[in-house]
Amino acid sequence: MNIVTGQIPPEAPLLPGKLRNVRALWVVLIIMALLAGFALLFARGSLRLSGEWQTQLSDTLTVQVMLDDASVWEQQTKLARDTLGPVFPGADIEIISEAEARALIKPWLGNAALPENLPVPGLLNLTGQNLNVKTAQAALDAAGLSANIDDNSRYADQLRGTARRLVFIGLSTLFLILLAGLSVNIFATRAGMTAQKEIIRVLVQVGASDKFIAKLFIGQAFRRGAIGAAIGLALAALMWLCLSILGDWGGFGWPNFGAGAVDILWLLGLGAVFAVICALAAGVTATRQLAFERKRL
Repeated sequence: MNIVTGQIPPEAPLLPGKLRNVRALWVVLIIMALLAGFALLFARGSLRLSGEWQTQLSDTLTVQVMLDDASVWEQQTKLARDTLGPVFPGADIEIISEAEARALIKPWLGNAALPENLPVPGLLNLTGQNLNVKTAQAALDAAGLSANIDDNSRYADQLRGTARRLVFIGLSTLFLILLAGLSVNIFATRAGMTAQKEIIRVLVQVGASDKFIAKLFIGQAFRRGAIGAAIGLALAALMWLCLSILGDWGGFGWPNFGAGAVDILWLLGLGAVFAVICALAAGVTATRQLAFERKRL
């Protein structure tokens, strides 16, 4: 007796993956994942840039030395610098020149030539850590100088408000994209069930439960969403990397390896959420559609 040997054909999935118009669905999923990745990176970049700005402002003081006589401008500003130097030994103290100080006043006084005897306040910028307004003010008062000190808290509050709005825009855009992805998968599941109604009918006839059939669509949607998210988010990360290298974005882009690594972890989490949303949409839609079809029988 002759025994014919041969390879066992691979087991085919119950739901075929190659359907009409499925290529368009792949394109839509990849583009949506790409946009979702950009929205997340935009929100993360806004937070990072806001933190960088606030750190810079928190390490800066602006000292305005009030003068009664323009002739003592240089003397008084140098006295203020020499007074604050020992108080903040690690700080960088920069004196704004008198010409630059006059230029700062022009927007409020117009383009007319300022008189030479106008006592323009002396300006000093302090940059460093552990700068304290009260300590600086006490030292300047002890030196007999009349000065106003600005710790830039007003600008920091404005930056925080701007950052919150930017983050809200990014997260809102991300939410809308995920909502659109949910809708797309609902439509795709319904279309797939219609295209594969003969297979579903056979499964029902052999005793397959609605839960079993719904799991087939859940698995198909999850794989489709995971692959689409992987491609789209990888493109988003690659494009963001190119923009960070080619453009001077500061903290908004990826200023170092650590920032990029953290953002990529966030993108991986977003990819998992994207795939789960696709699976949930398919599961709920398939379950409801099967229950509706059984009621009609």
